[in-house]
Amino acid sequence: MVEINERIVAEADDRGESLLVDEFLTLIEQYHSHDRPGIAWDTLEAYTDAMAGTDYGHGHDMEGVLDAVDERLTDGEYRTDAFYRVGDDRVSVYPASWHDQLGGEIDLREYVRFLTNRDIDAENGAELGANGGGVPEPLLIEIAGIVGRTDPDTVKSRLEDLREQHELVEGADQHPNARVRLPENADNLRDSSIDS
Repeated sequence: MVEINERIVAEADDRGESLLVDEFLTLIEQYHSHDRPGIAWDTLEAYTDAMAGTDYGHGHDMEGVLDAVDERLTDGEYRTDAFYRVGDDRVSVYPASWHDQLGGEIDLREYVRFLTNRDIDAENGAELGANGGGVPEPLLIEIAGIVGRTDPDTVKSRLEDLREQHELVEGADQHPNARVRLPENADNLRDSSIDS
């Protein structure tokens, strides 16, 4: 029996009809307690039932969610439109290779190193490091939380500590997608996304 985390159900419910399958899986993978990479299929089914069931009072139309996940499931490299097999009967929003290389890592500098300069799918807008330009803060927090199996609030706190210690650097601009860089890449601090 899967124990449902009410925070996941509440946050998914708050998004209402605009809740995307990607966001639903991300919420589960971020906040449901698990000691292995990814989400067990029966856990995904339990949350889908919880969102659709009258026990929770939400009554969302979750029909087709599991089929949508199954249709987009791959073993390949990162794409913005895919979900990934990460073991028997487990699914993740990030590739198994990322979990293999960074799984359980808590040092955010390692995530920034790994993600910097990853032009993983430029034609679909999935550049992460943008030629040394750093990693968008929200994305860094999400990836480190999911792949590192750490609560996002803890990741944010670690990021603040590393910034205060000048181990990671962000531009002075208070841009919502500010890019996080290693100190050796701090010379390129101008974030081109704020120029538009």
